Amino acid sequence: MSQCLQFEIDPLKISDNFVGSVLVAADVIAYARDEYPRDAKAPVCLIAASHTGGLSSISRVYTKLFVAAGPTAPEERSVLRDFSSYLDMFEGGTLAAHYGACDSPDDGFDMPYILLRVRDCHPDLYPVTRHALSKFKRHDTCTYAKSHINLPSSELDYVENYYGLARKPEAVIGDAISAMDSYWKAGDVTVLRYALTNAYNCIRIAQSQLKKSICCTDFPL
Repeated sequence: MSQCLQFEIDPLKISDNFVGSVLVAADVIAYARDEYPRDAKAPVCLIAASHTGGLSSISRVYTKLFVAAGPTAPEERSVLRDFSSYLDMFEGGTLAAHYGACDSPDDGFDMPYILLRVRDCHPDLYPVTRHALSKFKRHDTCTYAKSHINLPSSELDYVENYYGLARKPEAVIGDAISAMDSYWKAGDVTVLRYALTNAYNCIRIAQSQLKKSICCTDFPL
């Protein structure tokens, strides 16, 4: 597929960090009552991802959901394997998450939780997952907000409001166990809306935070 790329570069801050690379955002949901379970005992049941080739807010965003059919080890393995394959499609770029674009569980949730789950429960996936993640630079929208924005909280909803990103009431859940059970048993897609909103809003926030160095608008043909 051909692309026409238009770059607007600050001549005082010329950087190759984001030129020609993809921006990916991801949100991980584990089958647990807590939003960020610390012990990595709950299986990953849903991963929402979005990606774009540009740092402009008008660049086209593509989204993808990796959804387990139940809270079992084989189902989790499929989700983690497919997400790793998705990341491996890209030659590199920047991976964004809100409180999770890191490798240490002391610094965030999403990527560290994935690494812990594959290491402890699906060791055959560990090398390929590590390799896929290693190709990306990292940008944590939560860490950036803590350092650069004066907000009462760095939780995603506060940061969303700061950047003018409205979240619809039907994209809010109480806890992942109840939300996933409602999806599996009754086809309630609220949890899917929730996860997609997390990933989409994260990528838009990351664009706003990163484009101070370089702004890239892409027009896929």
